[in-house]
Amino acid sequence: MPRQRTTILKAARSMALAAGMVATARAGTLSDYLGDLSYLKSDTVIIALLASTVLLLMGVLIRLRQMRVSLERKSLALEKSERHIRLMGDNLPNVTIFQLVQTPEGTFRFTYLSKGYERALGFDRDHVLQDARIAYDHVYEEDVSLLKRAFLLGKENMEPVDFELRVLDITGKLKWLYVSAVPHMDQGMLVWDGFMQDVSTNKNTEDALVEENRNFQNLFETIDDFLVVCDMNGTLIHTNPSVVKRLGYSSRELGDMSIFELYPEESRVEIYQVIARMQTEQATTCGLPLKMKSNGTIPVEMNIFQGSWKNKKAIFGVARDIANRQRTESALRESQQMLQLIMDTIPMSVFWKDKDSVYLGCNKTFTRECGLESLEDVVGKTPYDLFDPALAPQIVSRDQDVIVNNQPLFNYTQSHTRADGSIGWREISKIPLRNENGRAVGILGVWRDVTEQNRAEERLKRTLEDMERFNQLMRGRERRTLELKAEINKLLKELGEPQKYRTTTDDLS
Repeated sequence: MPRQRTTILKAARSMALAAGMVATARAGTLSDYLGDLSYLKSDTVIIALLASTVLLLMGVLIRLRQMRVSLERKSLALEKSERHIRLMGDNLPNVTIFQLVQTPEGTFRFTYLSKGYERALGFDRDHVLQDARIAYDHVYEEDVSLLKRAFLLGKENMEPVDFELRVLDITGKLKWLYVSAVPHMDQGMLVWDGFMQDVSTNKNTEDALVEENRNFQNLFETIDDFLVVCDMNGTLIHTNPSVVKRLGYSSRELGDMSIFELYPEESRVEIYQVIARMQTEQATTCGLPLKMKSNGTIPVEMNIFQGSWKNKKAIFGVARDIANRQRTESALRESQQMLQLIMDTIPMSVFWKDKDSVYLGCNKTFTRECGLESLEDVVGKTPYDLFDPALAPQIVSRDQDVIVNNQPLFNYTQSHTRADGSIGWREISKIPLRNENGRAVGILGVWRDVTEQNRAEERLKRTLEDMERFNQLMRGRERRTLELKAEINKLLKELGEPQKYRTTTDDLS
């Protein structure tokens, strides 16, 4: 019995040793360890080997189960991550995520296409997933070769491709797409993982900017105004054709000149000061004339501002010939002076106001009759500032009639209190001043003092009334005389005497 127990203990120890050796040293063979069990009987060795094998298989099964659980967890995590990625791809603004597969036969098919494709181009992505030719057929005809060349180059070099191409959306509208894709091989097929971004807005903006720059360039090259560009030290770096044509310098001569040399000697100090100010200021103006090669000058008004020329700070000057404007302004001043002279000499008051009855101007007769000394005492004032408080509302009311009705008022009479306290009369006419749309925006008015005329008319009226009364009196006396003559004739007739007086009914009328 003790001997059997000893054998079992040895067998158990051998089983543990064998199991450990098999589990931890699988690189060797079983025969490498039999020497350690040579003191055991053959049946004991078999039992030990079987036990160790069972333990090993149990460990392998446990490990496989752990691996399966881990794989399931990783698979779930991968699926969740893929759902998140797809969700992100479907919600990226203006971006379409895609996976495109090229089979060994050369055909293409999409294995994934995010919803951005529908938003960008309007096509049902399920239809495009079923038939990739839908996407291909809507590539702008001139860009088909670009698409083929890009994918062929990427396939040959197995390198990423980036390009822009035009496509037609479902409505036929042209759009720009930026495409970036990375090629790789998967189970003998070429797979492209990439994205497409709708860059139509950016391209349209870029195209508009390029066109705008081209238009500005054409504008500056064709306008009659002078355009000069110089560096911050005043050295000329660009001029437009008007400078060459009008000032008489050649382009080569201008290329060796500074902006200071475009001005007469007597103006150099001022233009130096202007350029010095432009080191810190953003914009200014200059009214100095430009010097011609023939030593003549051209009066100009130049706007000067800071800018950038070929990525370097520069000073820009745009000058306009103001000779015609100066002549026009001079003629206008002469015309205004003549008109003012005429208005100041006519024996009538002339004035003009805005739509709110604020005086904008008048002649000297108006200022004199208002008891004022100069035009400055009238401009900016209203009738409430210049006339009796009882009269001002009447004046403003008449003004508003003209403005609101947009119709003139002619020859109406208005009384006023004169400087000596007597009552005077004015005959007034007002007409609306209209803008280009025909809307009344002001009033032009004239008045003349008709006080003496009214007084003369009153005297004449009284004289006529007196004469009428005298006439009526005389006619009454004549009627009485005729009646007496008729009575005498009647008495003479009764006495048989011939009538002495001749009377008619006309005489009694």
